[in-house]
Amino acid sequence: MAVVLRVPALGQSAAEATVLRWLAGPGDAVAAGQPSVLIETDKAELEVEAPVGGVLGLALVAEGRTVPVGTDLGSVLAPGEAEPSVVEPAPPPSSPRLSLVREAAAPTDRGVASPKARRLAAERGAELAGLVPSGPDGLIVAADVPEAGAAPADGAVPAAPAAPVGAGRRARDRAPLSAARRATARRLTASWTSAPHFVQLVDVEVTRLASLRAGWRARGGPLAAVSWTDLVVAATARALAEHPDVNAVIEGDELVRFADVHVGVAEARPHGLMVPVIADADRRTLPELAERIRALAAGGAGDDVSGSITVSNLGAYGIRAGTPVVNPPVAALVFVGAVEDRVVARNGVPSVRPMVTLSVAFDPRVVAGATAARFVASIRDRLARPDRYLCPRPRNPW
Repeated sequence: MAVVLRVPALGQSAAEATVLRWLAGPGDAVAAGQPSVLIETDKAELEVEAPVGGVLGLALVAEGRTVPVGTDLGSVLAPGEAEPSVVEPAPPPSSPRLSLVREAAAPTDRGVASPKARRLAAERGAELAGLVPSGPDGLIVAADVPEAGAAPADGAVPAAPAAPVGAGRRARDRAPLSAARRATARRLTASWTSAPHFVQLVDVEVTRLASLRAGWRARGGPLAAVSWTDLVVAATARALAEHPDVNAVIEGDELVRFADVHVGVAEARPHGLMVPVIADADRRTLPELAERIRALAAGGAGDDVSGSITVSNLGAYGIRAGTPVVNPPVAALVFVGAVEDRVVARNGVPSVRPMVTLSVAFDPRVVAGATAARFVASIRDRLARPDRYLCPRPRNPW
């Protein structure tokens, strides 16, 4: 009996996914647990595994198409079995990445709506009660929310279409935005327009740190491959543990401060910017952090938790400083510039030292200027005097 291959219930409030690539084609033999299709949510790329062994049937969803959670992607057949019209439900997935519980949907007058649909409706001024659901079990999903200015369901006359962007110019090509890029654009636009960011810049001398790295590489071992990103993530995590006023969010009329420190690391993926999160980063040793960050850079999934702060490193491209945009729901983002030799004054004498500039953006609704300055100084001191790197924060007893 054929078994369905379906978009699984995903964590991080995902209500839909885009099929990026089929990893096996119709008629290919697949083993139970074998990755068969690569999908993308607005948070991460994930592999959907074959629930049982057999032969992959026809693809029901083409590459590039976005569909709600629960949509049938295809089926796994027994050898020689014909493509059926009805398939058996798949057994629960064993992979922890695909066994995450979706955030409860909020009720509306017409049923329930996913968190993403609620957010889009608020941004676009749409009434959820007037939308027709297309998701599983009557769920209103993001695709059901009309674009701002679109005609409502009652058939009202739409506004005149705006002139096309770039009118009078020749387009080289057109390509639809990936789910990740659409989500990034919406999230960062909302962040920039709702919170008047402020950015603090600090120059850090990293002479001792550069010397340490050279020694680690010469000796080999678990510290030999530690990168500048690893070091900044470690310094940021330990500094954040000491400054709980930065490790916070606004919820209604309350400031919620967190006891755990989860650091998001910005990664440029082929389909858009991703910010996978490393849980409890302040309690990990440098080798543990370095190994985890290398896995993320290779396309691995982060931990299914909300980040406390984001670290973004564009220093490899020679960028010295920038004006970063806070990535909600975190209240701060650390932008790392290039490590480069600069002429600095020491006791009135010019000398050449390795320096790096950190540009740290804050949400002023959460973090006050003086609090931000103390936090930035704490990161700076750890990079300038790295003797505390290999002493992660002790485990919290609670």
